[in-house]
Amino acid sequence: MSKDSIKPQHRSKTLAVSTRTFSVYIKPFLGLILLGILANLIIAGAAGALPWFIQQAVDSVFVNGDRSMLVIIPLGVVIMSVVRGGATYLSNVILNYVGQKITARLQLEIYENIIKADLETLGDSHTGNYIAIFLNDAKLMANTLNQTLINLFRHFFTLIVLTGMMFSLNWKLASIYVIIVMPAGILSMRRLGKVTRKASHQGLTETGLLSRLISETIKGIRVVKAYAGEKLEAKNADRVINRVLEFTMRSVRAKSASSPIVESLAGIAVAGIIFWGGSQSFEGNLTAGEFMGFISALLLAYQPLRSVANLPVVLQEGVAAGLRVFDIIDKPIEIKNKPEATELKISRGGIGFKNVSFAYGNRDVAALDGISIDINPGETVALVGPSGAGKSTLLNLVLRFYDPVSGSIEIDGQDIQNVTIESLRASTALVTQEPFLFDDTIAANIAYGQNNASQKDIEKAAKSAAAHDFISVLPEGYNTRCGEGGMQLSGGQRQRIAIARAMVKDTPILLLDEATSALDNKAEKEVQKALTYLMQDRTSLVVAHRLSTIINADKIYVINQGKVVQSGSHEELSKAKGLYAELYKAQFED
Repeated sequence: MSKDSIKPQHRSKTLAVSTRTFSVYIKPFLGLILLGILANLIIAGAAGALPWFIQQAVDSVFVNGDRSMLVIIPLGVVIMSVVRGGATYLSNVILNYVGQKITARLQLEIYENIIKADLETLGDSHTGNYIAIFLNDAKLMANTLNQTLINLFRHFFTLIVLTGMMFSLNWKLASIYVIIVMPAGILSMRRLGKVTRKASHQGLTETGLLSRLISETIKGIRVVKAYAGEKLEAKNADRVINRVLEFTMRSVRAKSASSPIVESLAGIAVAGIIFWGGSQSFEGNLTAGEFMGFISALLLAYQPLRSVANLPVVLQEGVAAGLRVFDIIDKPIEIKNKPEATELKISRGGIGFKNVSFAYGNRDVAALDGISIDINPGETVALVGPSGAGKSTLLNLVLRFYDPVSGSIEIDGQDIQNVTIESLRASTALVTQEPFLFDDTIAANIAYGQNNASQKDIEKAAKSAAAHDFISVLPEGYNTRCGEGGMQLSGGQRQRIAIARAMVKDTPILLLDEATSALDNKAEKEVQKALTYLMQDRTSLVVAHRLSTIINADKIYVINQGKVVQSGSHEELSKAKGLYAELYKAQFED
């Protein structure tokens, strides 16, 4: 790609992020921001008044000996300083408040988009990357906005006022400053801004990789230790951290380059002004007070000029962060309610798969191919087959974690794509092979999603799930925290809490995804009793690896390579030749 084609693209991205940020995030706070701008105008006016006070002090007090000015000028300086201090406080509070509110809104939008996204979209990026964008990029974007507002209004206005003061004192000296320092400083900073955005974007990407590495290492710490992977992971961390450092330093060097550039230009300007001012003084065209006032204005203009010149550099950091933030916020939500969607009305709870086919987006092979299954109300239907056959995919389709490529799924004759997702999921309860528990109390985990569940309801569900006895002997009972991912509890205990959660939900349809496959024999028997109780009077769709758990199912469907290859009761299938008999024989012999 040529440099000529890169420039318009660079400008268009900056303009797009800036325009969107203003129209969506800044506009709601326009009243507060205008108050902040007014405060910055006062700051600029106060800054411009100081050189005038210095000029008057030198000419009136030190040269002319005017004693009345000896009181008036210091009093004016004190009043000006108090006013400027108050305006600075007001501006800082307002702009920081706006920045924090925008950060909060960005983070909320990121979070909402993540939890609303379908599973396939979420799988496109690593958890660590989402965390890095949520914590780092959103905050950097808001901080950039805050700095940009301060640079634009406080420092820019101050620069204009001080430049105007210079011209009022001596237009010839001011011309030296305007011609040499300002254009050269601003043009050089524009070039540095491009370098900064590229380095910032790469640095933020590497920060996401670092967050991913930390997340994976902590989650897989047992594997890391078991395979003596500490040195390997430390080496990986060292590589990523050094990459973050490299890109961070590129950005730092670009930003730091503003200081020597502006200082060098300011030094040249001061030298020229001293020479020219001295010449004018010899000719009687410049008083000592005017010269001192001019030099004061020049020195006071240094920091505002540096900040304004550095604005493109600061802005590009925010643009780099904004591109990553908006990339998440703008991801389309594929699984959503149709405009005409209605509430799911369950009278009996029958489920029908009508010639359902499905393929994951990143795979060429279909996960399901023309599946047709009818589940009568109140029946327990089991899905069995080898790993990867498509059993769990069928459960995911019922919950609309994904939508089929073709065919339809109906509940009591209603296509689930024509009903609201909320009413669909409110009518189903899911228990998975590896139940997830939040780092909250046991009671909160059992009642999750059911805000109106009472303590009595929670304990009743726990008793039905054979969980009450072990919960009662814990030091804090139902108020015991489960730990991250429920790691404070055993696998069987976590599973029984998950079953209790499904019981509290009390839905007409139950989905069990290999709910006992990870348990030992003793825990499996306890959990199986709880599941048998849970399945009573409910339409249950069960994915099973251990065939002993589904012997009593009303009907069993054998899935292989995304197709139904056999169906019938356990007795029928075990007597017939086929995959089911092979699977049952293999497990029985084991």
